[in-house]
Amino acid sequence: MSKTTDNLLVKTILWWEENILNRPWWLLLFSVVVSGFVFQYTVNNLTVNTNTGEMLSPDLQFQQDRRRLEKAFPQDANTILLIVEGKTPEKTTAAVKRISAGLRQQKDQIKSVYLPDEGEFFDRNGLLYLSLKELQDLSTKLANAQPFMGKLSQDNSLNGLFELFGQALDESNDTELDMNAVFSKTNEALQAAQDGRPYQLSWQQLMMDRTSGIGVTKRFIIATPILNFQEYLPAEKSLTAINQVIASSLTGDTADVSVRMTGEVVLEYEEMQTVTEGTTIAGIASMFLVCITLWIAYRSFKLMFATFFTLTMGLVLSLGFATFAVGHLNMISIAFGVLFIGMGDAYSSHFCLRYRELRQRGENPRQALRDTLTSTGGSLALCTLTAAIGLFAFIPTNYLGVSELGIIAGTSLVIALSTTFTVLPALIKIMPPKVRKIEESDQIYSKLTSNWPLVYARPIRWVTYTLAAISVALLTQVKVDFNPINLRDPNTESVKTFKYLLQSEDTSPMTLTSLANSEAEAKNKEARLEKLSTVDKAVTLFDFIPEDQDDKLALIEELALIVGPVLDNFPEPSKENAQIESLQKFQAVLKKRLATDNSSVMAELDATLERFLAKLQSVDAETRQAMLNQLQASMLNSLPPTIQILQTSLQASPIKLETLPKDLSERWLSKDGIYRIQAFPKKDLNDLENMREFILEAQQVDPHVTDLPVSYLESMNEVIRAFQQAFAVAFGVIALLLLIIMRNVKDTLLVLLPLLLASLFTAAMTVLIDMPFNFANIIALPLLFGLGVDSGIHMAHRLHYLRSNDGNMLSGSEAQGVFFGTLTTIFSFGSLAFTTHQGTASMGILLAMGLLLTLVCALVVLPAFSMLRFKPRLLKKRSSQSIL
Repeated sequence: MSKTTDNLLVKTILWWEENILNRPWWLLLFSVVVSGFVFQYTVNNLTVNTNTGEMLSPDLQFQQDRRRLEKAFPQDANTILLIVEGKTPEKTTAAVKRISAGLRQQKDQIKSVYLPDEGEFFDRNGLLYLSLKELQDLSTKLANAQPFMGKLSQDNSLNGLFELFGQALDESNDTELDMNAVFSKTNEALQAAQDGRPYQLSWQQLMMDRTSGIGVTKRFIIATPILNFQEYLPAEKSLTAINQVIASSLTGDTADVSVRMTGEVVLEYEEMQTVTEGTTIAGIASMFLVCITLWIAYRSFKLMFATFFTLTMGLVLSLGFATFAVGHLNMISIAFGVLFIGMGDAYSSHFCLRYRELRQRGENPRQALRDTLTSTGGSLALCTLTAAIGLFAFIPTNYLGVSELGIIAGTSLVIALSTTFTVLPALIKIMPPKVRKIEESDQIYSKLTSNWPLVYARPIRWVTYTLAAISVALLTQVKVDFNPINLRDPNTESVKTFKYLLQSEDTSPMTLTSLANSEAEAKNKEARLEKLSTVDKAVTLFDFIPEDQDDKLALIEELALIVGPVLDNFPEPSKENAQIESLQKFQAVLKKRLATDNSSVMAELDATLERFLAKLQSVDAETRQAMLNQLQASMLNSLPPTIQILQTSLQASPIKLETLPKDLSERWLSKDGIYRIQAFPKKDLNDLENMREFILEAQQVDPHVTDLPVSYLESMNEVIRAFQQAFAVAFGVIALLLLIIMRNVKDTLLVLLPLLLASLFTAAMTVLIDMPFNFANIIALPLLFGLGVDSGIHMAHRLHYLRSNDGNMLSGSEAQGVFFGTLTTIFSFGSLAFTTHQGTASMGILLAMGLLLTLVCALVVLPAFSMLRFKPRLLKKRSSQSIL
């Protein structure tokens, strides 16, 4: 700095000390009162915005395309997807009915409930959505089962059922039903009855070709919650209501049905919980580690208390500013509290260590405080300015999430500096710490521990050159993870369910959506999309009009003639008690068949039946009858509903656009006449290149194609652009500022050197530890640039002192301040690494690692390169001098 600037700064600080700090109690009281009002204002007004869609500027084209989709089809926005999955179709259907009915009663928390395959339309016309071959196979199977169903309709009881089983085993019987499948299910029913477990035989699985999968054992419920954005967790009440409905619905025969939840609402809710819990724990851990570090540095409880009191007040004031300027925290800026502890503590560390050093030299408390203010004021002010620039560099970018963090954190540095020069010295005045004066004769420093970076400058430089070359080579392998799902806690239900859906092409949420203004345009886009090599299929509203309807209806009509009379008069299970004799007769026939047919299924059934009959013989008559009745119920109770479903499906009628259910058609044709075309990927979109190819090909058909893959990829592209822009702005402005203040190109380069090297080494380390850059941790490099410049400034200041005054380098208050200040910041950021939220954890790891590398570069590399400016004789003279 120029002498004029230095003199003005010193005069200002002396005036401040004489007129303000000389009234410490009044200053402290005023600060506490202001902080109290700010705290109350923050509690009443600060909110948290968990909407990840608002992390980027709404003016970006892909954001506009996404809003157009949500405006046309609002029923798909802010929904919760429930996946109901049971062992049998009957259990799944029963659970879906109970859950959907319960959700529809929660009108205060649930806006709407939609079942994609629910209603009379699908019950009646479901067979038309089978392929012609599938329908032909099913017709043959049902026709073959007609004699079996006909005989059972005459005696729908356990006695009649096992009599039919015996007839089926008679080689002369013409029953063509697949008895292996029937006997396998019967074996399960017998085992459950013997163990006293509930069991329900699925006749749908026995009579239909599809025994599992979507629409059979796996069904979806789409619920639209009522979100309260005035609350910290907008979806909490709705999700609580949903969980209560699920818990009350999954009882009795549906107790083993599983229900999973996902969707953006659930993902954001669980992410908010994870981040909040993680940052709270990280904040506590950070305070603990900082406390230990400061005790080692200060050896004074009074200085520790003053530092923490100052930090707390600065944090309150900073959150108050965040409330006033932004109004909320987002998923990135919510970690601001932990960041502030590390950033703000660095100022307090430099101040307290300098004060302690001056007191150890014998200065009285007031003189030491004045000299601390004047000697640290300029460097701390410059550090604040440069660090704030590094944070403010994100403000003009389109990455609003980090832009808001830049506004809050950058301003908080100014607040931290203000409290460091007001609250901290006031506390030191009120409770001055006891510091023992240390005589020069007591200061024994080793050359190796105090000035070794200067002594061994040449080998340090060569090691630096080598590491820099290796790091440059590693930069080609730096990875970027575009998927925000990978930032979240992988153990949360919503994330696991989302990844579960990705395993199937039919349920994958990673599809693309195109919009059309007319039927002709929609059909044209669908045809063009299906021709793309990356598209598996494209779907529009017109695909819900089945093909080959005439042929299918003819098959259904023929099937109705064959099995219809049986279905029309099928009775409920008999009320009469089941008889043990029917099982014994069947066992005799079974053993006879086993003598000529060594079937493993029948052999297993025979063994189970033997055990079951033995247990029946061992219990009293009442228990025996209860077990038989339970077996009859478990094997026959689901048959009449299955017959009813089959009977309804034989009443299919031609399907046209006008006859499609309204809630279905509105999801593909908006009220404004906009058609939706959905494209499904052929390749795995977890691979970035596959996703790029999928999107680029689809954009040839429609430049405004949208949905999750576009949002993920374009968001990452925008984040990278924001990072590049912020890094360039931070580097340019900080370099220019340093050049103006230092008025020396070499000094400016010397300060910037550790920053550039640390950034290079940090990027290379991401390759070595296999940590790709993502939405959260990519802010590390610009942030490191802003924070790391402090160390360079302090060390450059110390080297200037060494040039004019012989002394040690690493044992002075500047070097100690750099070491302990950076160490506390590392601990603060590093504590984030232990959160379960992967994005926050990766940001903590990268920042901690980067700051550690910055510290090494500032304390070791910077002094080594500074020796290039001295003549050899001066270097030789210095390295041989005594270190005081």
